[in-house]
Amino acid sequence: MFQEIITGIIGFCVVSLVVYKIYGFFFSGNDKKGNCECLNCGCGKKHKHKQIKY
Repeated sequence: MFQEIITGIIGFCVVSLVVYKIYGFFFSGNDKKGNCECLNCGCGKKHKHKQIKY
């Protein structure tokens, strides 16, 4: 009896975590589209690519 209760609790936690991750993936509240406010991450810096002329 005790093992079924523990298994049910662990199963509920796993299902809850999966649903939370899927919800966070599809319904993210981040509307900035790549413009973050961190100072040292490099997100706001635009990288210029060198064009090679042939």
